[in-house]
Amino acid sequence: MKEIHIQQKRATTRMGYLPVEGGGLNAGYDTVDAVANICTTAGNLGMEYGKDFIWAYAGYEDVAEDLDECITLMVKEEKYESFLQLAIQNNHKIKHTNDGTVKLIKERR
Repeated sequence: MKEIHIQQKRATTRMGYLPVEGGGLNAGYDTVDAVANICTTAGNLGMEYGKDFIWAYAGYEDVAEDLDECITLMVKEEKYESFLQLAIQNNHKIKHTNDGTVKLIKERR
């Protein structure tokens, strides 16, 4: 299997935490949202989780001497990287409210 890296900011607009108290348990929402979006996109392309790809880990990728958060998948075939990189869209816009709730906002085209 081959590792592929997708920049997290390409897959989510969600904040990494909610704007309420919560300490260490109030973190990682952006990573989870990005993984969900990437895996859903892969499924919509006909890829099967556990057969064609798996989510490996979240980490960092060195891009132009700057570390960007990225989601790493393991894919069965190298061609899946091109499909995913082209198909990933970040059309869902998330608004965070002061009371800690989130809302999906319809994007105008």
